[in-house]
Formats: sequence, C-alpha cells, structure tokens
Amino acid sequence: MSTSELNKSFHFWKQVRRKVVNWTTLRRIMSIVLFLMAWSILVQFTGHFQQIPKPLAVFHALFQLEPGVIFTEILRSFLRVLGGFLIGLLIGFPLGVAIGYSRIANYLFFPAVEMVRPIPPIAWIPLTVLFFIEIESQIVFLTFYGAFFPIVYNTMGGISEVDIRLPRAAMSFGINRMGMLWKIILPAAMPQIFTGMKVAIGITWLMVVAAEMIASKGGLGYWVWHHHTLMEYPMVILGMGIIGLCGALCSLGIDAVGNHFMKWRNIF
Repeated sequence: MSTSELNKSFHFWKQVRRKVVNWTTLRRIMSIVLFLMAWSILVQFTGHFQQIPKPLAVFHALFQLEPGVIFTEILRSFLRVLGGFLIGLLIGFPLGVAIGYSRIANYLFFPAVEMVRPIPPIAWIPLTVLFFIEIESQIVFLTFYGAFFPIVYNTMGGISEVDIRLPRAAMSFGINRMGMLWKIILPAAMPQIFTGMKVAIGITWLMVVAAEMIASKGGLGYWVWHHHTLMEYPMVILGMGIIGLCGALCSLGIDAVGNHFMKWRNIF
C-alpha cells in the first residue's frame, strides 16, 4: 500500500473516530445508563414498583424473541404508520400552506379545521366502522388523523412567523406572488414545518398502537397486548422499547430529509 493510500486510510478512520467517539455520543450513552440505573433502583428499593420487571429480565426476554415474528409485526406497524403519515402530509401540507398564505383560504377552511381539531383521535374509532369496511383502512385513517393537525398547524405557524423583512426585500426585486411562496416563504418556514412532521410521526405511532390493540389484527400494538394477556411483562416492556426505537428511527429519518432541504442552515 502506497503512502498516499495509507494517509487516506488514516484520515478516514480519524474522521470516523471523531464522529463516533466524542462528547456528544458519550453524553447520549450516559443518558441511557442513568435511565437504566434509575429503573433498577426504583424496582429494587421501592415497594410499590417491585412488580415491574427489572432491566435484566427485559434483557433476557430479548433472546426469547422469534426474529421472523417480531420483524413481521414491526413491518405491519411501520407500513400503517407510513401510510397514514404520507396521506396526512399530502393533504395537511398544502392545506396548511393555503391557510397560512391566503386570506381567502384562511376564511374558508380554518374555522372547520379548528372545530374538528379538539376531537381526540381515539373518539373517531367507533365511526371508522361506518367509514371503512376493512380494518386495515380503519387503522390507516386513525394514523392519518393523528398526523394531519400537527402538519397543518406547524405549516401555518411557520408561514405566519416568517420575518416580514424577507418578503419585503424580495418584493423590491420584483418577485411575483408564487415565486415569493416557493423561493422565500416556504424555505424560511421549513424548520417549523419539519418540527410539525416530527410531532406528527410520534402521534401516528401512538394511534397505530392503540388501534392495533383494539383491532387485534397484528402489529406491535397487538403483540404487546397479547403478551399482557399472558402476563409476560418483560415482553411487554420489550415491546414498548421496540415501539420507542421505531418512533425514534422515524424521527431521525425526518431529520435527515429536513437537513437535505435546509442545507442553508450549515452556512451559519
């Protein structure tokens, strides 16, 4: 191997070490360690919580998982979450843009949206039977409903909170109304829009688990409830951890997409 190749290899592994072994990574690991320590102390020395499985019991339950079964349940839940989230995004984002950018659209749509928003998503479960025959469609509708309002309201808020100096400066260059929206308003509102997406993906996971527990048609929610009926509580907590991990991975995916659309933030 030549000297240049050795130098490239050295610099590559140096960059990897900086990204993996740094204070930020160590702090995140310490956060998990502190959580596990608090959990162990709470179960060990607090009589009221002694029935809760210890972290070691949950760790042992990890080796009792059937990979094929748990992968199938994760895939079912993920597809339901993805379907509801994408439908919520396709409907909620344009509606939020219209309400936030157009006064006429605000008068036409916002009162109806504001009237429906306080209704809890779970309250729609009985009516989904009337709307949809298939249980799968009912579950996707509930996940859509959970994602819809955070996307709409954060899009509206992001547009309304854009610094007024930006559109005024653009107007001085003769930009038209649509150009103003696509080149000035939306890029400036992107941070809050993607924050709404992260909130929405969290609510979709909440809704899919609740719907799966009621519908008993597979998925992580059903898997957790099934082990609850068998009183296998280490498996229940393990299932909760898997749900949390899946939700966190979805949030990281949204962050990655957001960083792609907001590369300008790295300039500052």
